[in-house]
Amino acid sequence: MNANDPNSADYSPDLSAIASNIATESDTPPQPPQNLGVFLDRLYGTLFLPQSTFEQLRANPSFWQAAIVIALVNILEILRIDQFSIFRIIWSMISSLIGWFFFTFLLKQLAAVFQKNIKLVNLLTLTGFASLPWLFMAPALSLPSQLRIPMAIAVITWFIVWQVWSASVALEIKSWKTLAIVPLAIGGGIVALIWLGNTFKLLLSISI
Repeated sequence: MNANDPNSADYSPDLSAIASNIATESDTPPQPPQNLGVFLDRLYGTLFLPQSTFEQLRANPSFWQAAIVIALVNILEILRIDQFSIFRIIWSMISSLIGWFFFTFLLKQLAAVFQKNIKLVNLLTLTGFASLPWLFMAPALSLPSQLRIPMAIAVITWFIVWQVWSASVALEIKSWKTLAIVPLAIGGGIVALIWLGNTFKLLLSISI
């Protein structure tokens, strides 16, 4: 063998490095396209396959899809109470989106008590999709009088359980711990909305 020939070992691939790269790539979950099919699958999964769907939403959040859910729920609620008007629908969408954001932001801040640091978009996505059970309020209230109240209570319970469940998945904490912070976040969100409404009223009274 010629002494000037390069050592064949210099050309041997680094198998350990290749294996490490393959393992790293396999650990990264694929990012599904945010198309209509995925959105519809998430709607169905949130209602009937919540655990796996919440896990998937946490891995692949979508703020805009969650915002569409919040807007849809509130539009249908306006239609349910027979208050159809463009102005009322627009105001309902804006106020619901603001309330949703405040609630989720406060929930994120309260989660710091459990040393949980999570991206706001993840929490927004999960709490947004967890609002879907409220869509069944209108059918529940359209039932005969003897069934109306029990079914409405069932829908409210479903809504609350899904909110707590989704928040516990997002924050990776036990559901009973989430129960301790969700009411505080709801209360804080209501207070923030009242302050915001009073501020707008004050600005309007000054400008008129």
